[in-house]
Amino acid sequence: MPALLPLLLTVIAGVLLTAGCSPALNWRKVSPDGAQLELMFPCKPEREERTQPGPGGRTVTVRTMSCKVSGGQFSLTWGDLGEAAAVSAAMRRMHEGIARQMSPGASAPLAVRGAVSDPESFQQAFEARPGQPAQQARQAVFARGGRLYQLLMQGERLDAEAWEVFLGSVQLPP
Repeated sequence: MPALLPLLLTVIAGVLLTAGCSPALNWRKVSPDGAQLELMFPCKPEREERTQPGPGGRTVTVRTMSCKVSGGQFSLTWGDLGEAAAVSAAMRRMHEGIARQMSPGASAPLAVRGAVSDPESFQQAFEARPGQPAQQARQAVFARGGRLYQLLMQGERLDAEAWEVFLGSVQLPP
């Protein structure tokens, strides 16, 4: 029986690696109030809220859920701009905001079922600028109606698989 223990542990470890599990990441389904979507976070997120000027001079409430684990921060930020026509420009500003701070890397189209099809809806990788401390970020922006969403993962060294799980878990209701 004692000889079976190492074999059993090896099999369990193989199953965990194959499934893409990490002991540090405790994925959980989250449906943030007011976000009108569901996604998975690798840790228990905290919620923040602030207001800022929006299109047409109206005030927009911006909400964020985020958590830190394994040297990375995962966040979802959303807000209702009130008008679908303002979303494309806002998505562009979100990409440009990070690009002013970090070097833009590879980008890819983004297809979130139920989201608005827009050329500004894409995902992109970012790296710290030369001479800056090591930092990576992955960002995806998308919209539905006048509601704008941003997924962001950032840290010194990011796990590409964790990003795929985080981004791939997004579900907008029909």
